[in-house]
Amino acid sequence: PNHPNDAIEIMFRCLEAVRIWMGRNRLRLNPSKTEWLWFPASRYSQLMPSLAIGGEILIPTERARNLGVLLDAWLSLEECIAAITRGAFYQVHLICQLWPFLDRHALRMVTHALVIS
Repeated sequence: PNHPNDAIEIMFRCLEAVRIWMGRNRLRLNPSKTEWLWFPASRYSQLMPSLAIGGEILIPTERARNLGVLLDAWLSLEECIAAITRGAFYQVHLICQLWPFLDRHALRMVTHALVIS
């Protein structure tokens, strides 16, 4: 699309098609849990569009979670990396607490499981 309004119209039609499909399959699209990100070109950065699903208006969020990945409107991934780092440090802390009770082989397996996960 050449203009953001065209992109918003396409997005609206896609969401409406998803909502209709879900309704036919006895599912419900929950607008209160639906998030969407807006990635405008620099010349349209002041434009703040909104979408409507089933009569409810959705404004774009600054960050959204998709398949466990935290995305933000700037695609920086800083929050995602920080969350993964926090989780990894916590798991290392738990491994350190187990260290006195595990033999070398078991400790190696637990450490490998953490790294692979």
